[in-house]
Amino acid sequence: MRYLQLTVAAMLNVFIANAQGYVDQERTYDLVNSQNTEVKALAKVNWHPYVYKDHIEGNKLGNWSEFMAYIDSLPGYYDKEVKRYVVEMSNRITGDNFKNGMTLLVPDSFPKDFKVYSPYPFIYLAAEPIPKLFIIDKFTQTFGAYEYGKLVRWGLLSTGRDNDLTPPGRFNFNWKDEHRFSNAAPADEEWEMFYVFNFQSKWGVHVHQYALPIGKPVSHGCVRVSLADAIWNYYWANEWQHEKGRLVRNGTPVVVLHSNPKGKASHWQVKKGQVESLVDLPTNLSDVPPGIYSSISERVPWLSGW
Repeated sequence: MRYLQLTVAAMLNVFIANAQGYVDQERTYDLVNSQNTEVKALAKVNWHPYVYKDHIEGNKLGNWSEFMAYIDSLPGYYDKEVKRYVVEMSNRITGDNFKNGMTLLVPDSFPKDFKVYSPYPFIYLAAEPIPKLFIIDKFTQTFGAYEYGKLVRWGLLSTGRDNDLTPPGRFNFNWKDEHRFSNAAPADEEWEMFYVFNFQSKWGVHVHQYALPIGKPVSHGCVRVSLADAIWNYYWANEWQHEKGRLVRNGTPVVVLHSNPKGKASHWQVKKGQVESLVDLPTNLSDVPPGIYSSISERVPWLSGW
């Protein structure tokens, strides 16, 4: 296990050095993993606009230094370096891509638990009867994980670059593997995937760790998440169960919703001066049709998952 983690860490350093607009998975690892408090003890943050520009002429700080000083002045658990990553992930753009005059959404304060910055509702009534539910929202390029209708984790992801590569519908997690090579790689390349959890075996559609664009679908169909989220899901979700070679129980239910965004993904919008979530969850999960080549059947129903 330790060798695998060190290999992943080395790989992440390559991605961070060579890519702009990608989540810094190493530096956000602890932030993403801070989601340990029950939602009944949390309150979501309030948001306000901040214009990225030189606000104070003559102080020689410039846009970036003034921005960092501003978020450092706001109350909260984190220092300014971590606050920066909260703002980046909330606005789906990395700091090296901030432009003069751009308006950013900034939280009024920076509590510790990453769930307080979530666009997902803390309570999802349709999921209350379900022990575990993993939601993949292609439109916002985010996921939300629930236990009996209570949000336990959320994060950013990247689905298939073409809309139909990551199929919509109801699925179940089935098998998992700590390390695999992608069969979509060219013959002269090896694409390594870590903490893989499959939810559609026919096409080989998995949730796994890989380089993670901060706001864009780019994969060949699989669902990329950060290292912290991939490890968490690997141990949180359940596999399917077989007896005498026959499927008798599905794994944790998965729902893939909506279509890819046109352009860069966002999970917040400002409407009439109010910040609103762009996550749109179905009132009834049964209204979501079974996904293509899912393992759902009358003999082994979707909610046999656990």
